[in-house]
Amino acid sequence: MPFQSRRAFLKELGLSAAVLPLVMHLPSLGFAADARVRKQRLIVMFSPNGIVPKTYWPDEVGDKFELKEIMEPLKPYQDQMLVIKGIADRVRGDGDSHMRGMSCLLTG
Repeated sequence: MPFQSRRAFLKELGLSAAVLPLVMHLPSLGFAADARVRKQRLIVMFSPNGIVPKTYWPDEVGDKFELKEIMEPLKPYQDQMLVIKGIADRVRGDGDSHMRGMSCLLTG
């Protein structure tokens, strides 16, 4: 067993204790209160350098759309996806436009 200083051990012990409340709620470990209820997830993708629109945005509107080249890896999840375009939010805060824009991304 490799040598580990007491300070390193206490640091890792503290990190483990801090993460424990999060681990207890993972349904895959069976610790959640009701593991049978499927938890909802939100995944937001951001491309800071932009995208090539013709290879990204679907041409169709509604639930019968074809994924373009960039989105093709998400095909198995297409029936669970919303592809939203044209949302605008007023940029606020200090910093450059890029940083301020990201700070407002999920503020609705």
